[in-house]
Amino acid sequence: MNRSIVRTPYYGAVATSDTEAPRALCADEDPELFFPIGDTGPALLQEEEAKAVCRRCPLMETCLRDALERGENHGVFGGLSATERRSLKRRAARQRAAA
Repeated sequence: MNRSIVRTPYYGAVATSDTEAPRALCADEDPELFFPIGDTGPALLQEEEAKAVCRRCPLMETCLRDALERGENHGVFGGLSATERRSLKRRAARQRAAA
């Protein structure tokens, strides 16, 4: 089996082999799509376009989990906006506190 390590500026070290792992669909999109400026009007349309890409991506759940772990404060990751991720984190914190 031929294995090598490829370093990318966004995702750190990625192992490659003869059997390719699923590729994130956002890699083929303009990165600015996932970072709308503002939260009204055209920015909402842009956010929905980014989320549509995420919904088709085989790595959506992994992307969301990683964004939550890194504490991403901006952009669309794993199909959720920064506001939605903050809400998800608050809800999880309340559930932990109640347990």
